[in-house]
Amino acid sequence: MNETEKLERAKMYMDKLAEGIDPINDKAMEDDEALNNVRLSRCFFYVSGILSQVIENGGAVGKPPSKSKKNLLPFSLTEEDIQRLETEDSAMITHFAEKINSLIDLELMNKLKYTDISKWLLEKGFFTENIVNGKKRKSPTPAGIQLGISTETKEGRNGPYTATLYSRAAQQFIIDNLDQITNSDHE
Repeated sequence: MNETEKLERAKMYMDKLAEGIDPINDKAMEDDEALNNVRLSRCFFYVSGILSQVIENGGAVGKPPSKSKKNLLPFSLTEEDIQRLETEDSAMITHFAEKINSLIDLELMNKLKYTDISKWLLEKGFFTENIVNGKKRKSPTPAGIQLGISTETKEGRNGPYTATLYSRAAQQFIIDNLDQITNSDHE
């Protein structure tokens, strides 16, 4: 019997004990038996839950080791992925970046951040940065507007806000320049 099978058997015993059943003969335990005590039953349920987590973690105790971003592959798309990307009439950059990231395995690869797209567009002169009410705000330059970047006032939970929208042409421009956008130098 391997370790996983032992864990599964131990979990089954805990489940049966928690339900007041003798795990050896599958018969209900008498009410006066110590193993049928409510406090012990709760403990058995708790231990069963812990065993479930250990089984799910492949036998490791505690949380599964998190993947460090350093161990992930850099963001990239295959030609097939790029061909599958569909643009919309108008999209906010956060939603467009999510759509792009839906094509990759986030367990293996770093995702494309919408801030990287915005930063690259700023560096290329499609945005300008201004201070509005003490906060940095980007607004499209004439070149950005010509590309298909626009702003629109929308109503949100916390009142009105300015949304930056990207036309199909602007989204396609981003797709066509993903290699440059994801290049850490941007130079």
